[in-house]
Amino acid sequence: MTQTTRTDRPGVLPGWRASLRNPVVIAGVLLVVASLAVRIPVLTSSSFVEDDFLFVGDAYEHSLTLDFLFRVHKGHLMPGALALTWVLSRLSPYDWLLVSAVTLAVQAAVAVMLLRLLVRLFGTRPGILLPLAFALFSPLTVPAFGWWSAAINAVPLQLAMVMALTAQVRWAGEGGARHARRAFCWVLAGMAFSTKGVFVPFLLFALTTSHLRPWSGPWIALMLRELRSHWRLWGSYMLLMGGYAALYLARRGTAPGEGAAVPAPGDAADLLGRLLGQVFPAGVVGGPLSWGPVLPNGGLADPGPLLVGAGWAVLAALVAATVLWRRRAVRAWLILAGYLVAADGVPTAIARGTGLAQVVGSETRYVADAAIVLAVCLGLALLPARDETEPYRRPIPSGSGLPTAAGLVAGAYLAMSIVSIQNYRDTLSGDRVRAYLAAVRASLAAAPDTAVIYSSPLPEDIVLPWNGNRRLSHHLLAPLARPALRARMRVPEPSEHALVFDDKGGLAPVEVKASVGVLPPGDRSCFPLFGDAIFFPDVVSFGGPGPIAGLAYTAKRDGTGGYEMSGQRGRLRFHATGSGGALVRFPVTAVGKGLLIRLDDPAAVCLKGFAYGDPVPGAPAPTAAATPPSPSPSPSPSASVKRSPSPSASPSASPSASPAASPSASPSVKRSPGGRGASPAPRRSDG
Repeated sequence: MTQTTRTDRPGVLPGWRASLRNPVVIAGVLLVVASLAVRIPVLTSSSFVEDDFLFVGDAYEHSLTLDFLFRVHKGHLMPGALALTWVLSRLSPYDWLLVSAVTLAVQAAVAVMLLRLLVRLFGTRPGILLPLAFALFSPLTVPAFGWWSAAINAVPLQLAMVMALTAQVRWAGEGGARHARRAFCWVLAGMAFSTKGVFVPFLLFALTTSHLRPWSGPWIALMLRELRSHWRLWGSYMLLMGGYAALYLARRGTAPGEGAAVPAPGDAADLLGRLLGQVFPAGVVGGPLSWGPVLPNGGLADPGPLLVGAGWAVLAALVAATVLWRRRAVRAWLILAGYLVAADGVPTAIARGTGLAQVVGSETRYVADAAIVLAVCLGLALLPARDETEPYRRPIPSGSGLPTAAGLVAGAYLAMSIVSIQNYRDTLSGDRVRAYLAAVRASLAAAPDTAVIYSSPLPEDIVLPWNGNRRLSHHLLAPLARPALRARMRVPEPSEHALVFDDKGGLAPVEVKASVGVLPPGDRSCFPLFGDAIFFPDVVSFGGPGPIAGLAYTAKRDGTGGYEMSGQRGRLRFHATGSGGALVRFPVTAVGKGLLIRLDDPAAVCLKGFAYGDPVPGAPAPTAAATPPSPSPSPSPSASVKRSPSPSASPSASPSASPAASPSASPSVKRSPGGRGASPAPRRSDG
C-alpha cells in the first residue's frame, strides 16, 4: 500500500524545498518578479498629485481620532486607508520613496499570495500560469497602482480579496473554524480600505457554492444548502455588511455634496458603456495601448474600436470554448459578469455618474479589482478545482496543440500589456511635481519663522480646481514647513512684506488680483474720511483663507488702525514713509459684505488706494538677504473653518491690480467719483 504525501496532492502547497524544484512554481515566481520590475518604472515616473495632497494636508490638520478615520472622503468610507496616509504623512510628508516602497511591498504580497491561491486551487499545473500572468501584468491595474490616492484603496483591497479567497478555499476543503475566521477578518480588512470590500462576501459565497463544494445539483439548490448548513457564517457576513452600510449612511454628513447620488439614465448608460463595454474588454487583451486625454494623475484609457472588438472576440471565444468542454465553466463566467456589474459598474455609476461620465468610464481604477476576479474565474473555467470529479464534458483531444496555443496567447498578451504600461508611463508628470515640491521645501526652509505667507491655490496641473478650497497652500503645503511657520501659514496676519507661492513652488511678493479696486474720488490724493474711518461697501467675503485686501498709503509718522467685517476685527500698523508711500495687505476672513477701515491717528496717515481680491505672485521672490522683517504682533481675524470660492475677478482685471504707492498706474483700479465704491463710514457706536 503506497502512501501519498502532501506534496503530491493537487491544491496542497508543497514545502519550500519542493517548491524550489517545481518548474511551475519557479515560472510563477519569475512572473511575480517580472511584473514588479515592470511596475517600478511607473512609480519612478509618478509622484504626488490630486487627492494625495489632500490626504497629506488632512493628516497635519487632524489627530488620529475615530472621527477623522471614519469620515467619508469623496464617497469612500475607508478608515484603514486614512490611517495609513496619516501615519506615512506624519513620518515624512510628501516622501514619494516611502510611499512607493509601501505600495510596492503590498503589490508584491498580492502577487505572491495570488500564486499561492492558484496553487491551492488547482495544484502546480502549468495552466495556472495563464491566469497568473493576466492578473500580474494587467494594464487595468497599473493606473491605480501608480496613483497613491487610488493605490491605498485598490492594492490593499486586492490583497484582502486574495487572502480571503485563500482562507475560504481551505475552509471549504478542510474545514476548521480558524479558516472561516481568517476569511472574515480579511473581508473586514478589505472594507477598511475600500467600499468595494462590501462585495467580497458575495464573491466568497458564489465561488464556494459554484466550485469549492463537492456537491452536485442546480446552483440555486446548492446555494440554499450552503445557507442552511452554515447559516451562522453567512449571517455574520450579512451583519458585517449591514453594519458597514449603516455606518456609511451615518457618516455621509462628513462629506457634504460628495458620495452617492442617483445619476441620469443617459449618464449611467454612457459610463457603463465606456467602462464595461470598451475599457474592460480592451484590458482583457492587454489594452488599451493608447491613453488620453491626460489628467494630472495620468492618461485616461482610450482604446481603439479594433482593440475593443478584439477584446470582445477573445472573451466570446473563451466563454464558448470553456462552456463547451468544461463543466461549471458557465458558473465562473456568471460570477465574473455579476461582479463587474454589481461591484464595479453600478457603484461607480451611483458615486460618479452625475457628470463627466465618459471621463469616469475611461478610468481603469474602477475595474482594477476585477483583474483578480477574472484571473480566478478564468482558472476555474479552464482548470478543474481540487477534488472536482468529472471536470470535463468531453476529453480534450490529444495532439490538439492547446499548450502551444495557450503559450502564444500569453505571449501576445504580455507584449500588448507591456506596451500599454509603457505608454501610460509616458503620460505621467512626476518630474514636474517633484521639482515643484523641492522648490517648496527650499523656499520654506529659507523663510524665517516670522514670514507671512498668504494662501493660494496649487497649480491646476497638480491639484485640479474642482477640489475647491481644499487645494489652497495653507492646507496642502504647510506640512513641509517648520511647526512655527506652519501655524502662521494657517492664520496669516497683515503685512507689508507678505509672500505667496508661485506655480514653480517659489515664494514671491504677493499682489492682489483685484475684484474690487478703488482710488480717491476726483483729483483727491487721499480718501476722504468720516471722522477716523472709511467704508468699502463692495467687498464681499465668503470667509476663510483666500482673498486679501491691500491699502496704499503714506504716513508722516508711525501709526495704527484696524479693519472690521461682520463684527470680526483685525489690527493694522503703518510706518512713516515720507513721500514714497507703502502698501499693507491683510486677510479678510469673515463672512459678510462691506469692509470698514479705521485709523487711530487720521492726521498721520493718507490712504491712497484700495484693492480686494485673490493673492497672486508678483515680482520674483527676494533673495535670502532680503528676508521680510518681523510683522506686527497685533492679532488678525481668525480663519473660519471653511470658505466658499472668492468672487471671481473681472476678466479685464490686471493680474497685478493691487494699489501701489502710485495707484493710478493700475488699470483695474477705478476712481470713485462722488464717493462711489468707497464712502465715509458711519459714526462709531461704542455701545
